[in-house]
Amino acid sequence: MYLTYFNAGLRIMDIADARLPREVGYFVPPDPTRRYGTLPKKLVVQSEDVLVDARGYIYLTEKNQGLWILQYTGQR
Repeated sequence: MYLTYFNAGLRIMDIADARLPREVGYFVPPDPTRRYGTLPKKLVVQSEDVLVDARGYIYLTEKNQGLWILQYTGQR
């Protein structure tokens, strides 16, 4: 399962055992250095949306930085 948690970035969870989910990967974008919009008021990482395509590419949106394209390569 792929989840976004705003300033906690992207979290990848293994839910094979629904009673015991575990984090198997993560990505937190670097702190933004420039504001491109009016929100958020404080200049912080704001990961918002995540989509994974059939090839396994992960598309992650970030409020001030735009689109990140990632690929999960296995457990850490």
